[in-house]
Amino acid sequence: MGTVIWLGLIVIVAVIAFFIGAFVTKKQFKQDELKEQAEQAQNALEQYRQDVADHLASTSKLVNKMKDNYNQLLSHVEETNQLLLEDRNKEPAAPYFSKETTEQLQASLKERRSDRSSAEAQPADFVSGESGLFAGENKVQERSKAS
Repeated sequence: MGTVIWLGLIVIVAVIAFFIGAFVTKKQFKQDELKEQAEQAQNALEQYRQDVADHLASTSKLVNKMKDNYNQLLSHVEETNQLLLEDRNKEPAAPYFSKETTEQLQASLKERRSDRSSAEAQPADFVSGESGLFAGENKVQERSKAS
């Protein structure tokens, strides 16, 4: 009976050792899996940081380029403004009409203003008296009636 007890005891110890080994192996496998996940997360974080750094560097370059373009535009506008001011100061603007025509236009404007001063004045598009094609129409009709 001693042998059977020893054999039973060995079998029980073997079964217990098997389960303890399986438990430890599972735990070790979970730890390895967690370490791998942690490393993947760390790598993803490093990649994200690198992407953000690249994005910020690209944005900085674009902002600097935009700033340079703005400065170029501003200097171009200032140069053009200076050229226009210099041209204006160098030569007086050539009149559209001759001197005599300008004087006649100004005189007619003054007359028109004086005519328009009263509230009963006709609008500028009406002519007082007879004018144009219909100026002599009554005379032609009177001659035809007389004959």
